Amino acid sequence: MKKITLTALSVCALFVLAATASAGWNTCVACHNGTMAPNKEKLLDKHKTAESFVKAAQATQNPMMKSIQKDENALKEAAKEIGLK
Repeated sequence: MKKITLTALSVCALFVLAATASAGWNTCVACHNGTMAPNKEKLLDKHKTAESFVKAAQATQNPMMKSIQKDENALKEAAKEIGLK
């Protein structure tokens, strides 16, 4: 029984770590490829600061952004990862 519990906890920990590691731009890049949504270069041209980037992401009416709009920390991390300060 202890082995099963330990194994289950280990698997859960791996899922949590994987989710944390994929926060930020890694979450965005699938859609922000230049076809579905503006790519990194276009976002950098449009937004000069991380604050501008976060506000724009939170203000968009695109339904694909609904899940990320509430996570300001992930948006800030994405802005940092693409080079905004």
